[in-house]
Amino acid sequence: MTLDEIKAKFKEAVAEAKEKLDELEAKRESLSDDLKEEFDEKMAQLKTKKDELEAKLEEIEDDSEDKWDEFKDKLGDASQSFKEGFKKLGSLFT
Repeated sequence: MTLDEIKAKFKEAVAEAKEKLDELEAKRESLSDDLKEEFDEKMAQLKTKKDELEAKLEEIEDDSEDKWDEFKDKLGDASQSFKEGFKKLGSLFT
């Protein structure tokens, strides 16, 4: 994968993360009061992970090709962390 392909992939991941967060936020009102508190805590954690993903993307956009492998690993970790957090938050609705 080239650096440009990595950038495009993570731009897409950030956009998808924002969309999923918006979808979950819209479902919040359907939760019981007890679950809303847990939802809010997990949502805050997930938003932090999304912010980290955005920061990594900005870092890649500002850096050169020679650091691509390092960034690829960091972005993969950030993306995986977000996906795991999203699954945990989504489990509140099952």
